[in-house]
Amino acid sequence: MKLLIAILVLMSVSLASAQSKIVTIDAFDFTYTGGLLIKSDNGEGPDRDETTFRLNLNYAQNWERYVGLMWKGRAYINREDVDFGSSDYKETRWGGAAGFLYNFQSENMKESFFASAMLGIERATYEIGNQDDQSGFNIFTDLEAGKRFDLGQYSVVNIAYAPSFSFTFKRYGGDIRDDYFRSGNEIKINFLKFDILF
Repeated sequence: MKLLIAILVLMSVSLASAQSKIVTIDAFDFTYTGGLLIKSDNGEGPDRDETTFRLNLNYAQNWERYVGLMWKGRAYINREDVDFGSSDYKETRWGGAAGFLYNFQSENMKESFFASAMLGIERATYEIGNQDDQSGFNIFTDLEAGKRFDLGQYSVVNIAYAPSFSFTFKRYGGDIRDDYFRSGNEIKINFLKFDILF
């Protein structure tokens, strides 16, 4: 896992040119970098074992013809597996999104206000106990706005603290829409978020 993340970061660095690309790292739920959680709770009843795997990549790059405007992409795979007596639960989500990121001070991106909009699709599968698997394709929209604060240059990259607010609106599909949820929304306050600018 560490080798995979190191290779992905190395590939990002090798494609870099002076502050025209951004890789985002954020501490919300292990997102944008990846993580593996293995947890076990022992009790008088059945033991509960939980495994959570997340790999999320977020990347943006300049459009040279448009000042301040960048295209932005995200790819991810997230899996949660809980074994708890008869209440076993597995959820797998993988997908991607694409959209635009606008930097309001394009001449100084490391101190810029920014806003982005993305449209994405994911494949989700729920496996609950002995019931049949429920799956479907979900469509979502992400809107985000925030401000970067320059933390200085390290080697070939510039690090910026980039807190933001984001809103996600999701429409569930397939069996999930029929049996569980029709739509959902989510508000995130990303107070521990960093942008790596190349």
